[in-house]
Amino acid sequence: MINDKAKNSSQLIMNSSSGHLSRLKEILDTREIGLLLIIFVASILLSIFSENFLTFSNLTSVAIGMNYDVLLALGMTLVLLSKGIDLSVGSILGLTGIITTMLLQAGVSILFAVILGLLSGTFLGFINGIFIAKFRINPFIVTLGMMAIARGLSVILTSGYFVSNLPEGYLIIGQGKFLGIPNPTYVMILFVILFDYLLRKWGPFYKAFYIGTNPDAAELSGINVSSIILAGYVISGFLSGLAAIFMTSRLAMGYAQFGLGAELKAICAAIIGGASMGGGEGSIVGAFLGVMLLAIINNGFVLLNLSIYWQGVINGLILVIAVTVDAIRRARKGKSRV
Repeated sequence: MINDKAKNSSQLIMNSSSGHLSRLKEILDTREIGLLLIIFVASILLSIFSENFLTFSNLTSVAIGMNYDVLLALGMTLVLLSKGIDLSVGSILGLTGIITTMLLQAGVSILFAVILGLLSGTFLGFINGIFIAKFRINPFIVTLGMMAIARGLSVILTSGYFVSNLPEGYLIIGQGKFLGIPNPTYVMILFVILFDYLLRKWGPFYKAFYIGTNPDAAELSGINVSSIILAGYVISGFLSGLAAIFMTSRLAMGYAQFGLGAELKAICAAIIGGASMGGGEGSIVGAFLGVMLLAIINNGFVLLNLSIYWQGVINGLILVIAVTVDAIRRARKGKSRV
């Protein structure tokens, strides 16, 4: 009798331990934890090879660079969730910056210029969304076309010159600090927290997962697929416009080439963070960590005096590896369901 009780107690302890270990393994297997570990290791290595890495000024510099990329990556994650892609985010950033700074240069008030700038970015995202959601045109083609149009308009409006002599009040938006931390960083963190909550808890955002997984089934279940897809591109356009406001005010000018190649980093960060080119998967926190990892890698090139021309090559390789890993993972998941 005593032996039976001992065996039962032992079995309960083993089951409990097994449950805890299983839960711990589940947590450790998440993309976010894996990214945090990689970021931690990369930071340790950089701090060993460069004493300047952990200085407040360097970390602030990294945060400033992240401000723009995180906003673009958040929008890209929402678009990828619904099985789309937005190749125009960098060009929309550039054009929105030109529109805003030209308005300021013409004497328009700061508030009105910023509002019009944000509306222009939102409108360009809306145009993308209309063609993709309503007319069912391939998102790659639509956003590739918008990328060329927006970049071309930026060059036409400025003839390739800088738009400078901006009012001091506008520069405070990007250059101002609170407790030594740049103002845009607070906005960036706020958007990460807000979007992470909405994606996990709010129906219209959460339904994007179903759309990306199976759009036909989602439509049959009563989900307004076209409206949610449209909303994703509108938000992506708005966030590109907001990034343009921060960038132009930080650098005190508008320039047609601002945002060049930003779409690559946004896609790369989103996929590293858990988004899938096949749709139906994505993480706001993961996208944020993906941007952080890329920012640390690029910062390492500067601190170690490596050629900056290799940054694009490394970012491209990371993107190819991330997409390949995602494809292999989805293939294995598909086999496991059969």
